[in-house]
Amino acid sequence: MKKVVGLAAAGLLATTAANAGQITVANTDITLFGGVSAAYSAQDNDHLLRGAGFSKDAFSVNNVIVGLTKPAQDGGIGFTAAFGSWEAPTVVASSKVVNGNNTFSLDLVGHGKTTDFKPWLAFVSYKPVAGLTLDAGLLWTNFGERPVTILNPHITRGVLFTANPVAMAGARATYDAGIAKVYVGTGKVGAQLMSPLYDALGVTPKTYIEAGITGNLKQVGLPVDVGLHTYNEAGGRDIYALTVGGDLGIVSLGLEVDYFRPDKSLKAVQGNSDSAWGAALCANVKPMAGVQVPVRIEYADAKKSLLIPTIADISGGQKNSVWTFTVTPTYNPTKNTFIRAEVSYVNSDKKIFVNDKGNSKDSRTTGAVELGFLF
Repeated sequence: MKKVVGLAAAGLLATTAANAGQITVANTDITLFGGVSAAYSAQDNDHLLRGAGFSKDAFSVNNVIVGLTKPAQDGGIGFTAAFGSWEAPTVVASSKVVNGNNTFSLDLVGHGKTTDFKPWLAFVSYKPVAGLTLDAGLLWTNFGERPVTILNPHITRGVLFTANPVAMAGARATYDAGIAKVYVGTGKVGAQLMSPLYDALGVTPKTYIEAGITGNLKQVGLPVDVGLHTYNEAGGRDIYALTVGGDLGIVSLGLEVDYFRPDKSLKAVQGNSDSAWGAALCANVKPMAGVQVPVRIEYADAKKSLLIPTIADISGGQKNSVWTFTVTPTYNPTKNTFIRAEVSYVNSDKKIFVNDKGNSKDSRTTGAVELGFLF
């Protein structure tokens, strides 16, 4: 289950795969993977959508993830299933806002509350011939950050995470030609992040189509992965993404640029035809063994659109853009454990945040410490 993503999960994803154990069920070798993490977090402000009960700090179990996988062999069938409960803190809104404590009283993930223990990744794979894989079930997008914290280099998700689909109920075909991979997929809109909010606004896209190509530039002497991705909803939003990433030894770099465009029905709700765009630049500095310092810098411009709902000026319909900065020094005592601290800061053109006294603010600062164990 290799994902080519611009904002790759650095050492954490690699560590999870490397330390996964084997179990045997009915003469079949299945790989067990997952992890548990706990955190303490604090914030000065929360998103303007925040409902009652503002909390400036909290302890939480950020992840409880248990997964099983059996890759499909040529001519055979395999599967991947991950069950879990996870918090969804973002740079612009707390996990509580994402999970229903908001003025819409809606879980902002179409698949339900992230804190409910249930399948969050589950698909069956069929490999009819070498190089071709067909996946069907609950999938993740092929670009952007992962839903669960332990697969990302940061504790909080970036602002682009809040605009991408993330989880998708559908089917995908992937062909690996060696120097490049091509994929195409389709399914029903509903499990995606932010789809309940679009429904509340009267935009109800039914189906989506995705496609993309990823490749490595080693053949021209560059240790760089490049990807072009598209995600298009019928009657909703269209997303076009460019991802670039490379490991230069002491530092790895990643870039994601997203462009968002509304379909006719979403244009009508917005009252205009504005598009939106955003970019995220990530660097992971590894000064010594067991130590890494991931940094993420983002800029997102929603203009007057609702295409990046978490930064849209829903009260006045004015243009809005944000800058975000996140740094997460991480120490790995062993290859399957981590301790990390984090500070994130967001600055917005409009007052899209609120403090514990109910006053509107144009910035948000968060801090967190997380301990995790991967298996």
